Amino acid sequence: MILNALCDYYDILAEDSEYNISPFGFKNTDFSYVAIISEEGDLRAIHFLVDPITGRGKSAIMPVDMKISGIASSPVCDNFAYIFGISVKDGVKQLEEKKFTAAKDLHLSMFDKSHSKETKAIVNFFKKWDINKAWENEIILQHYIEPKKEKEKVKDFQGNIVFKLSLDAPYFHECDEIKKIWMDENDKKERLKNERSAQCSITGEFGPIAKLHYQLKGVKGASSMGTSLVCFNKDSDLSYNLEQSYNSAVSQKAMFKYSTALKYMLDGKTQKMFIGDDTAVFWASSTNTVYTDIFSGMLDIEDEDVKEEDRKVKDEETEAIIKTVLKNGTKGLYVKPELKTNVNFFVLGLAPNAGRVSVRYFMRDSFGNFCEKIKIHYDDIGIVGRKEFLKISNLLSATVSSKSRDKKINPLLGGAVTTAVLSGNIYPQILFNQAILRAKTEDKLFQNHAAAIKGYLVRKSRLLYKKEDELHMYLNEQSVNTAYVLGRTFAVLEMIQKKALGDKINTTIKDKYFASACSNPSLVFPSLIKLAQYHLAKIEGNYFKNLLTECLSLIEGDTFPKAMNMDSQGRFILGYYQQTQKLYEKRNKNEINKEEE
Repeated sequence: MILNALCDYYDILAEDSEYNISPFGFKNTDFSYVAIISEEGDLRAIHFLVDPITGRGKSAIMPVDMKISGIASSPVCDNFAYIFGISVKDGVKQLEEKKFTAAKDLHLSMFDKSHSKETKAIVNFFKKWDINKAWENEIILQHYIEPKKEKEKVKDFQGNIVFKLSLDAPYFHECDEIKKIWMDENDKKERLKNERSAQCSITGEFGPIAKLHYQLKGVKGASSMGTSLVCFNKDSDLSYNLEQSYNSAVSQKAMFKYSTALKYMLDGKTQKMFIGDDTAVFWASSTNTVYTDIFSGMLDIEDEDVKEEDRKVKDEETEAIIKTVLKNGTKGLYVKPELKTNVNFFVLGLAPNAGRVSVRYFMRDSFGNFCEKIKIHYDDIGIVGRKEFLKISNLLSATVSSKSRDKKINPLLGGAVTTAVLSGNIYPQILFNQAILRAKTEDKLFQNHAAAIKGYLVRKSRLLYKKEDELHMYLNEQSVNTAYVLGRTFAVLEMIQKKALGDKINTTIKDKYFASACSNPSLVFPSLIKLAQYHLAKIEGNYFKNLLTECLSLIEGDTFPKAMNMDSQGRFILGYYQQTQKLYEKRNKNEINKEEE
């Protein structure tokens, strides 16, 4: 199903010339130099094509190169070692006779009987070029800088070289005859290399089955050399003598399509995001990029405190749609009539594994449903605090100690939380448990802890018990839930202590008793309430005394619970957090009023 969706996406991209997607049998190849040669094969000039500001060279769609392990050349686009037979190693000039000979043999065998002026020129070049005199050629030396120190690394001659007959002429790799000969040679090699043909499990067409699948780069934590999405390298994977990827019955064409589509997304930035250890890519069954822009913008909300120079360049119209959708759900999409809520949308989560890419999750739904699920997610985790919207990464960080040097998050948690967000299911239990643990042990209770706890409890009530929870973004002063009210009470007791002794006291009741009060209220609350009476005597006015009395009056029964389960502990933490936010909000307003007076 994943490969089918990727192949379909390739077909969508290939239909639009704006995307510059390689057709089957071709690939996007980088090059840094262009050599100008005459029809007689004489080298006229070499031009360096790398932009000094961006450090990037040129690229073009060419037939797949003929590189294999060992010494092997590719036609009309290769590096200096193959084209000119020279290289620089540790600051020392080298001759690469074997590589030049391989390139010469390849070009003469492929193009010696051809008729275009480009093929005749490249054949004449290889017949004329003498590598023994290469380091005496003035054109070559123009691109070489003598190292100032012994064994100094020299960056000259890095990258591929392509050919032209003049600066205004087309590249040799654009010549129809060269492309046809090159593709025919590739087809011949593929037929020899592929031992089996069968019906493709993706397209249903009969053709050569891919023995090895292309390696992919851009997956966070994976090998920089690239890893495969499909591979079989254990004896237990083999059946009916089908070795390696013959087991999967994916044709060469289907393999090329899905790899190219996936590579396109991994190479870019607009359809890829990192969530924990996972690399997520996403796409719509449409060439309109607004779908992926909206999806990315909704999940990757930019923090308000990001520096101006680090802010992403965003389309104002898209930003307006995102804000409307986060407020009104799918209805917000109707402000742009060309957007279709029923367009198929896909999300693929990838993670590194030993020698290959592991699929964490794959989700398919309508674009409108995904938008609605993300909106509900923000509603569920929404809680008073510094940030209006918390990213998934903020929720994941709630499971890690702020004092720990190792901030590594459970590698499976990112995928589990993302799946819950996009499917609308209950958030993983481990997120809830770890957020409670961190809330009980941290010096300060942060917004991300409270958001993770609230999101879990709200969804559990709605999905498991089929009722709306009384937990909201702001403090619920009407709630009579014992655990929630006890949390509020603890926040009031802490504020009474601070008002009586001052904010700068070394240790508060939060530091000493919070974990115990959260788990076993009956052990600590009687002592804390008794202590509060001494503190209240030092405070002017009756506001805190009345607030404490109000909270205690909401607790059912005459005794405090001996123990509370995890859900009740979560409600206790939320009551404490929201009451604390309310108290500090009131105090800040009072201070502002005094300053104005």
